[in-house]
Amino acid sequence: MEEVKIWAIEGSGVVEVERAEKTETEKTLEDTLVANPGLLMEGLALVGRQTPTQGGPLDLLGVDGDGKLVVFELKRGTLSRDAVAQVIDYTSDLTAMGLDGLTRHISTRSGQHGIQKIDDLDEWFSNQFPDRDLASLLPPRMVLVGLGTDDTTSRMVKFLANTGVDISLLTFQGF
Repeated sequence: MEEVKIWAIEGSGVVEVERAEKTETEKTLEDTLVANPGLLMEGLALVGRQTPTQGGPLDLLGVDGDGKLVVFELKRGTLSRDAVAQVIDYTSDLTAMGLDGLTRHISTRSGQHGIQKIDDLDEWFSNQFPDRDLASLLPPRMVLVGLGTDDTTSRMVKFLANTGVDISLLTFQGF
C-alpha cells in the first residue's frame, strides 16, 4: 500500500500532519457516522449501536433503503481479517435470533447512544417500507468500515461477495 503524508506550514516551519490510520478512537469514527449515516449509505436508518451479541457488541446496526438489515463493523485503522470474522459472527447471531428475537433485540436496545428509539419494530418497519414485509430484513448485509484495508482482507471479502455473501468494504481517508 502506498503511503501518503500531509504536511502543514506553521509559521516558518513545516510539520507532518498525523496520519489517518492514527485517528483518536473507534468511538470518534462511530460518533461521526451516527451523526451522518448517509456517509455509510444513502437512505440508511440506524437502529442500534454497540448492541450485544453472543460474539460481543456490534458497532452499528441499520436498515438500508431497501429494508435490509445491515451490520457494520468499524475499525479506527486498517481493516484486517479479524474484522471479517467479527462481522460474520455478529451477523450469524442476529440471523439465528429469527424475526421475533430480532424484533425484541432492536426494540429493547434502540434509543441509546444517539440512536432513535423504536418501541415496535414491526410498526416502524411498515411505516418506513409499506410495500415490504418484515422478513426482508434477513439475511443481513455486512459492511466493514475502516481507514483502509490490507490485501488479505480485500481478497477474503471479494471471495465471499463473489460467492453470493452480501458483504462489502467501505474505507475512508481522513485529513
